[in-house]
Amino acid sequence: MTVFFTCITLVGSGIVLFSLLLMLAEKRRIHDYRKDAAEKKDDLIQVIEDAELLIEEMNKFSVYAVSKLEEKSDMLNQTIHEADRRLEAMNGLFESSSGTVMEPDEKEIPAEPRNEQDIDSIIHSQLFKKGKVIPFDVKRREIVKLSKSGLDSAQIARLLNMGRGEIELIAKIGR
Repeated sequence: MTVFFTCITLVGSGIVLFSLLLMLAEKRRIHDYRKDAAEKKDDLIQVIEDAELLIEEMNKFSVYAVSKLEEKSDMLNQTIHEADRRLEAMNGLFESSSGTVMEPDEKEIPAEPRNEQDIDSIIHSQLFKKGKVIPFDVKRREIVKLSKSGLDSAQIARLLNMGRGEIELIAKIGR
């Protein structure tokens, strides 16, 4: 019986040693999450620093953009003031020469063009040069005049650089 107990003790000791070896091997394979957390923390700190730098650059750019907009606004206000001054001078010239006040930028368009030449002269007039910005009120008046003169909505849309539906709507309202 002593041999039996000795064998059982040896087998038990072998199992304990085998399990200790497996535990040591597992410990080597176990990933250390504390190192990962430290790396992620460092990455997060770097991202925050980059974001702060980006915000600082965006603030500088917004200051630059606002200053440029203010400069352009000042230039526009000066140009408008100069244009108003010139319009007043021109109105004084028109009043003194004809006795009646005429809008200097308003051009007369014949009520009914008699032929294709009249329509072509309207198309090539100074008022409808490509790229020229025309205020909406002037466009509305011109749409009504051109629709009464016989041009269709597609031609008017091409002349005024506007949408055909918008032309048709304004022309219907103008009637």
